Amino acid sequence: MIIAVRTLNINSAGKVTPVDVRIFMPEADDHVFICRYEIDWPDGTIASRAQGNDMVEALHLALHKLGSEMYMSRYHHEGTLSWRPGWVGYNFPLPKNGRDLLIGDDQRFFGLDEK
Repeated sequence: MIIAVRTLNINSAGKVTPVDVRIFMPEADDHVFICRYEIDWPDGTIASRAQGNDMVEALHLALHKLGSEMYMSRYHHEGTLSWRPGWVGYNFPLPKNGRDLLIGDDQRFFGLDEK
């Protein structure tokens, strides 16, 4: 069951292409929980999952994996991927060891403390 959808955009050559991100309800899988997600990139849909000890951890890790997918995408590196007007970034967190990659508003809200 899909529990959340976010639409990002790729702005290239004056054309806007929507990129839907779907997050599914975490579910039990043997002795762990998994949280599946899908990203509809222009060149095809990718499907992956995160695994945790409970539903909350599986969802938390899926959000971090989604952040990594966005920041590692060719569209991020080309500077064509965006979420919504006025927001710089994609509003997905990154794991602590990847937070130096964050940009704009994502850096403000998910970045490392300066302490």
